[in-house]
Amino acid sequence: MRAVLTATATVAALAVALSAPALGASSQTSARWATYLAPRGACPNSNTAHGSPATETQALTCLVNWTRHRVGLPALAWSPRLAAAAEVKARIVVTCGDFSHYPCGTRWPSASSTFGRRWNVWGENLYFGNLWLRSPRAAVLAWLRSPEHRRILFSPLWASLGASVRENATLDGATAVSLWVLEVAGRN
Repeated sequence: MRAVLTATATVAALAVALSAPALGASSQTSARWATYLAPRGACPNSNTAHGSPATETQALTCLVNWTRHRVGLPALAWSPRLAAAAEVKARIVVTCGDFSHYPCGTRWPSASSTFGRRWNVWGENLYFGNLWLRSPRAAVLAWLRSPEHRRILFSPLWASLGASVRENATLDGATAVSLWVLEVAGRN
């Protein structure tokens, strides 16, 4: 697992996750965070690894909001602007083959999410997995198992989210992976 925590001028936290639990995390700790994930029937298509991007991002949104509700935080509103920023990020990551918040030296947050200054704080989670680890559920579970990613999921600053999934990408030598990008934003 590769994790990066960065602060921007707006104090946005960033993190990168792979499919495995955090290094050094005990199975007991991993199991604890799994209880914060929505029950299997609560978010339709959350175990789907080959659905349409719209179906899969809808399932991811449900899982993120269910997890936030579990800790007493409000649901995040879907933002087409943040979804567009997530799609741009996913495209750049896949094109560059660079699984990072700054693929090919790009800036974050993207211009599309900062235009008009609707928000002044941003966060981002990235994930990729292959085989059975491609689903929205696998992405959120990996984020829950990582302290850096939980900070993104559980921050009270966020008001909006957007997400994107890229299917059948090749990253870090793995083929046929799903790449997930979650963008969140708010005002403080």
